Amino acid sequence: MITAFRACLCGALLCTLFIAGCEQRTQAPGASVTLDPDTPTVLITGSNRGLGLEFARQYAAAGWNVIATCRTPKAADALQSLAEEYDRVVIEELDVTSDIEVRSVAAAYRDQPIDVLLNNAGIYGTLEKQTLGSFDFEELKRVFDVNTIGSLRVSEAFLANVAASDQKKIISLGGGMGTPTIGRMFGGHYFMKMSKAAHLSAMGTMQTDVDDSGIIVTMISPGRVDTQLMRDSGWTGKSISAEKSASLVIALIAALEPEMKGRLVMYNGAITPW
Repeated sequence: MITAFRACLCGALLCTLFIAGCEQRTQAPGASVTLDPDTPTVLITGSNRGLGLEFARQYAAAGWNVIATCRTPKAADALQSLAEEYDRVVIEELDVTSDIEVRSVAAAYRDQPIDVLLNNAGIYGTLEKQTLGSFDFEELKRVFDVNTIGSLRVSEAFLANVAASDQKKIISLGGGMGTPTIGRMFGGHYFMKMSKAAHLSAMGTMQTDVDDSGIIVTMISPGRVDTQLMRDSGWTGKSISAEKSASLVIALIAALEPEMKGRLVMYNGAITPW
């Protein structure tokens, strides 16, 4: 089956703020967008640029309902243009490091099945701050909050939505740098590698917890994509376009079988042990 798959390529204040945030939202998803109940739905984090924006574009073009989230929608001009072009694209403000924002968006969509939850939001962190001899541990916390805790936070919040859908897929991007085989190929990049190793552990553990629900949790490495995140890594070698990477990843997601639960899959369909 795997061969076939490859081929297919804190307290009261927080509660008050949370309730206030929920009350400001309409209970129907999107103030001016009607999601088609007969159409599959994808929720994408970090949709304002790069790979996230391309995922939103390609899923929208394929006719999906798209819940595109980002930290600052007002500044996301390209995403706003996409929402104007497609009727079933709704933009939500969501910072994956904020419990209040994640819970607020989840409350607004509590009755909306989500076929594919795509944890795309991620940062590389400042390279100099994660180099031996010049560690900045505040930077470590920032990288972990987005790359590791963020994916876990969002996945837990929308777990019921995914369970209520037809496809039942939770996808977290990246992870290759968190594996021993890839992580030890070169030095440095400590915080990124550590955050991705922890990310693999978190999502793999979640897969075990939700195994009986039919949910598939899979980590997919999108490759060396020509995005700001890759530029932040200092990489100057060959890369693939966000358009090509998103297309390959979407094909992989569509072809996922139950035996891919908890796996780390490269964008070309290869399985990476971790």
